[in-house]
Amino acid sequence: MRQLFLIGLLLLSSCSFYAGERDKDLVEKWLAEAVSLPKDSCRTLHFAQKMLGVPYVAGTLDENEKEQLVVRLDALDCTTFVETVLAFSMADKRGERDFEAFKKALTDIRYRDGLLNGYASRLHYFSDWIRNNEQMGFVRECTSESACAQSQELWLDFMSTHVDSYLPMKKNPELVKDIALYEKEWQGVSISYIPKDKLNLSSDDLKIKNGDILAITTNIKGLDVVHVGFAYWKGEELHLLHASSNAMKVIEDAQSLYDYSKNKKAHTGVRAIRWIR
Repeated sequence: MRQLFLIGLLLLSSCSFYAGERDKDLVEKWLAEAVSLPKDSCRTLHFAQKMLGVPYVAGTLDENEKEQLVVRLDALDCTTFVETVLAFSMADKRGERDFEAFKKALTDIRYRDGLLNGYASRLHYFSDWIRNNEQMGFVRECTSESACAQSQELWLDFMSTHVDSYLPMKKNPELVKDIALYEKEWQGVSISYIPKDKLNLSSDDLKIKNGDILAITTNIKGLDVVHVGFAYWKGEELHLLHASSNAMKVIEDAQSLYDYSKNKKAHTGVRAIRWIR
């Protein structure tokens, strides 16, 4: 039994990806079902709602010794939730219904230029994620379309100055240099955000639509975004569909986004990013 266990570990560490036992079947089932959706339906919300109730689990991408593509439909954090939903949307848009196509889509979204080449190739900072996914033609940031938008200068260095918070860098200090190189690209860069005290305005004012990705901006030194999810409107109120660390699962938040953020001192507002269908 011990020999079999060790062989299993070796096989896992040598694989280029990791997926749960049911993930392949579930991915292909959901993609097949999406064929019958109306063409004008919001694919991001459709796939996001499929994951309601999935447990919130942090750090699933950092559990392997080497960087691997991780597919988990049974355990999500806020970022892997957004990426997984978009991978479904991308595969569906391409008319591809198999697990390999889903894995390719997830790799394209999660890694710089769609290439998995170690820990530093993952798009860790969400500003970097937005820019790269825009360059790849997958998303479009629409924050500045709102008349409420303001500007903020970024000076990103949180990861390289908080190494103990990131297990792969703690184990391999050489990775810190690689991450710091990408951080240098974000020194003094101006971005747009919608202040949190404006989040009780209408969809026309905010220019935010159902299914847009919402990135919650922050005043934490060296950081840009502290949480992500999807926008959904309940009447005139903007809400967040997200993997919640408070509820410990994927939820459609009962609180409006305005109420959710108003008393959180580290929250400054949101950026809105639209999936290009």
